[in-house]
Amino acid sequence: MTTPADEPSNIIKLVPKAPDGDRGVVIEQIDPERTDRLVQDAKIGVAFGGATCRDYLDLLARRLEEEDKEKPERSLRFSTYEWDRACTVLERCADLAFAGLDLAARRFLAVANWRARPLVAVGLARLVDEPFTAELVTKLAADLSDSPLLIDEIRVIAGLDLRTHLLIAKLLQRDRDGDDPTPALSDCPGYVAFTEAGLTAAAARARDIHAGKLPYGSDKAFSRAESSVIARLARVALDRDEPWLPPVLDELFRKVSLAPTTAKSLPSQSVAIALGHAVEALPTPEAVATLRAVLRDLRHAGVKHKLQRNIRGAERGLAARPEIALRLASDQPISKSQLTTLARCLEGGFALGMTLEYDSWWTRLAGHPQAKTLAASLVWRLLDADGAGTAVLPTSDRGSVALSDVSGATVTAAPGCRVTLWHPSDVSPDERAAWRERIAALHIKQPFKQVFREHYVVPPEEWEGAKTAEFAGHIVSIVPLLGLARRERWRVDYDGLTRRFGAWTARLDLADEVYPGCVGATTTGPLLVSPSSSRSSSPARLGDLPPAVLSEILRAVDLLVSTSGFAVMAQETERHRGERIHQLAVSRLGAMAEMRKQALEYAFRGLDDMRDVEFDTRHLRIGRHVIHLATGRVTRDGEPIEYEPPKRSNLTAVPWLPHDEKLLEAIAYTAFDLARRQNE
Repeated sequence: MTTPADEPSNIIKLVPKAPDGDRGVVIEQIDPERTDRLVQDAKIGVAFGGATCRDYLDLLARRLEEEDKEKPERSLRFSTYEWDRACTVLERCADLAFAGLDLAARRFLAVANWRARPLVAVGLARLVDEPFTAELVTKLAADLSDSPLLIDEIRVIAGLDLRTHLLIAKLLQRDRDGDDPTPALSDCPGYVAFTEAGLTAAAARARDIHAGKLPYGSDKAFSRAESSVIARLARVALDRDEPWLPPVLDELFRKVSLAPTTAKSLPSQSVAIALGHAVEALPTPEAVATLRAVLRDLRHAGVKHKLQRNIRGAERGLAARPEIALRLASDQPISKSQLTTLARCLEGGFALGMTLEYDSWWTRLAGHPQAKTLAASLVWRLLDADGAGTAVLPTSDRGSVALSDVSGATVTAAPGCRVTLWHPSDVSPDERAAWRERIAALHIKQPFKQVFREHYVVPPEEWEGAKTAEFAGHIVSIVPLLGLARRERWRVDYDGLTRRFGAWTARLDLADEVYPGCVGATTTGPLLVSPSSSRSSSPARLGDLPPAVLSEILRAVDLLVSTSGFAVMAQETERHRGERIHQLAVSRLGAMAEMRKQALEYAFRGLDDMRDVEFDTRHLRIGRHVIHLATGRVTRDGEPIEYEPPKRSNLTAVPWLPHDEKLLEAIAYTAFDLARRQNE
């Protein structure tokens, strides 16, 4: 007896309508070998008819049968190639009830190992009938007895309609390839209902280990497959900001990260690391607080180092969820660490165009007992219905908070206005200078760079395009580039780096392919900006981006380029290093160093000890000493010297500085100490 795959058809029938609106055609009948090529090319958005799917499943089964004849010792296959292809073709099948699919599914399951892709295996079994599916799930439960959470997840998904089941299986396959399935899982009510039960069960197991009801073994609390399930459940719950999540996540995260004994080992490294990534990707204030608590108690140095990298990213990620980020500020006291998180969240909001309703801003920030000092150190813009803005500074007057403009005049907020942070790229040069004068006159130290923040613009000739060459052509060291890129939430993408800034995604091209572990140097190319929501990543017109958002994107690229560029200099030979230092000394200051210069000019103005300080294009000069404003390098009579900047506690007086920055402080304290010695 011959099978359909033994006598393949070369007929292709294109049907205009498809089950998925994104697919323009259904391939009704085609040679299975040609189907194989279409399945492998994920960019071709087509659906497959029932006959095509049947024939292709038979082809995959026949390949497994032939290989098992050649290599009988590998009859229990763990290869995932055929499973992934079977999942792809069925997820794109236009007719899952087609006669013959059940027989093809049976044939495939008879020769493929179910453990390789258990969720896909159950989906194939559902093409046969319910008793066959129940029998397979029972066998899987016995085979995967070390992963009960995985079996629970499979049972939940098997209770959904078959098309949704196959879609989720395909999404989880893509997750292994770097695509995040969380948004789709969050929209699936059946899966959402499982998140609480699954995470609660995981927390209960960790609790039993700490209570001695279950034996403790280093990294034995959960299997690796269960770690992946827990990661998915946590991401969905965080994405939806489920109200039941904070205590469950807190208990689970703490207990998998700390041994019940005094050992430095963990009940589950993989779960702890997965939860750290989940909190960074989809942070809530409570989840970030839990991550901080875990880090405080963690004994395992390696895991602690990994989780520490998640904190800053989580704080910045909160800026993309302003209503969630400010929740703790509305109904309970705010700790010092939470204020730090809140400040970083607000700074991250620059790149996201974050705005708040006036009443919410007042309740959570400007009028909140613990947050009002933070709010009063920042300049805000009140936006009316037309988008026009009035810049204000919250000030305290006899216990009450009032709003004043740059001249000190009281401002009254219009009904229904919105509030956003003031950004230097949104205003004129005169207004920037005026606010710097006012902040300096009031000696306000801001929690991050705001009025003295670098701002960037692209040349007018680039406004109509999607690319800018503002930072192209720089030689950068790959190791520090990738390290900083990871901390700053850039993603390595072969010969480039990509990062999402809210509604926009930026890509910095590189001359070479880079990857973790890569060494050497490469050269930066142009920067491309596209809408984050565009599936085709169609480019954006740079002139259409809000000025503050474009400025922040360019500022983020400048940080990468300037930091990794200096690292190249440190790795060069003496001759090349000397040439680069000379080039740096005679080149104009970058935006960051230029703003550092302006901040120091304001800080030293009016101080008796600093009357003899002079600034030129690139340096700060004190008598025979010169300090470079981009590097902090100190020379005397032209010769470089080693000069350890004094600590703040060792200075008899400390100059006011507008914000915290290590290099700014080092230059300021060095200059202050040199001037003091010169005047003695």
